[in-house]
Amino acid sequence: MIQILKTSAAIGGALLFSAAGGTAASAAIIQNFDSGWYTNSGFTAGVNNINVGSSNLNGAVYRNWLAFNISGLAPNQKITSATLTFYGGNGVNTSSTSETLGLFDYTGSIASLIANSQNNVGIFTDLGDGSSYGSAVVAPGAIQQFSIPLNQAAISNLNIAAQNKSDSRFVIGGSLQSISGPFANEQLFAIFGPRVALTPAAALEIDIATVPEPASWAMMIAGFGMAGTAVRRRQTKVRFA
Repeated sequence: MIQILKTSAAIGGALLFSAAGGTAASAAIIQNFDSGWYTNSGFTAGVNNINVGSSNLNGAVYRNWLAFNISGLAPNQKITSATLTFYGGNGVNTSSTSETLGLFDYTGSIASLIANSQNNVGIFTDLGDGSSYGSAVVAPGAIQQFSIPLNQAAISNLNIAAQNKSDSRFVIGGSLQSISGPFANEQLFAIFGPRVALTPAAALEIDIATVPEPASWAMMIAGFGMAGTAVRRRQTKVRFA
């Protein structure tokens, strides 16, 4: 069973996950509730577009980010895999060649990030270093939909966010890994003219495993024991001398 779940800027809106028909696994799709970019000078325009790369006009380098709300998992539920999908039609790749987009963890203040804290070079740095979550090669021209399977480092941090009762937000940073040099015209998700950025820009598809509670395990073991006893009784033959 796959649930399509949308979030808004209101973090209080919980996302609920459930296994279909009592099965041990389920899936959910969570769209980002916020997004944006920072430059290497610590500037952000406070917009939702996810421009990432290098500008040939002012030499600025952009790193982007996506924020998700990973709430609603029960204590006995665990995320086992995740894939990040960027929607197509969200700007262009300005380069004449393919570019490599890298995904990274974000360990700074999420509150400062989504509040568009200015002159914050630390946020820019954080969005493109640290633990890698995966990468993808993006073709030149209009952005087509593409997906990036997230690695184990991302899965681990997703589970930490999902079980955090005070703040279940999860942020993925993006950095262009193939910038050829200063003032290079190499940007992904660049928006020109009257076009506007897609909101939301991406979605996480996560697979969830449900581990039976201890009481459930006890009932299962007891059930197996009773079944085994019944089988042995049917197989036993009593003979009289």
